[in-house]
Amino acid sequence: MAGTFPTTPNFASINFVDNRPVLMNQTLSGKKSARQIGAQYFSFTVNMPPMEQTTAQEIFAFLAKQKGGYENFDITAPLHNKGTGHNETDILVNGAQTAGDSSIAIDGFSGHNKVLEAGDIIQFAGHSKVYMVEDTVNASGGAATVNILPNLVADLADNEAVTVTKPTFKVYLTSDEIRYTTDASGLYRISFDVREVIE
Repeated sequence: MAGTFPTTPNFASINFVDNRPVLMNQTLSGKKSARQIGAQYFSFTVNMPPMEQTTAQEIFAFLAKQKGGYENFDITAPLHNKGTGHNETDILVNGAQTAGDSSIAIDGFSGHNKVLEAGDIIQFAGHSKVYMVEDTVNASGGAATVNILPNLVADLADNEAVTVTKPTFKVYLTSDEIRYTTDASGLYRISFDVREVIE
């Protein structure tokens, strides 16, 4: 089915995970050997608030239409970034960037101090991947350099739009089972797990 997960009601809570598959070995002498064996991705558990039956059934039906992990769908981050620039809508990449880059020049900020803060999440228009801001960013003359995690998975064009708050994750369900619970109160509760997918 795909589609976009409803933005209301907002999540009651989210358990957000940064995944970095690493193969680690340790020798008898205690020396560690490590190498990254897969691409970084985000995953999270979504806990919905208690819902009336009609709302819960709509949410449940949307998830059921995803056919377990078969379909990919969009889900919007539930909270604004903490940086002062989180309401900006005209932020652009300043100069082309190459896949593998981790330091990205952007411009269009109207503020100066803490336009993005460490841990904020951003997205580039041509990418399904969501990136995390590594360090707090100050702008000068509307321009800033942003260090991101992970490195770019694809090239960026000059003037590509940047979403600096509530990016949209492309995800799939990590379980083929979807459940809800209810009780004598008549309220329904739904939880589900998703993993970011790069398209």
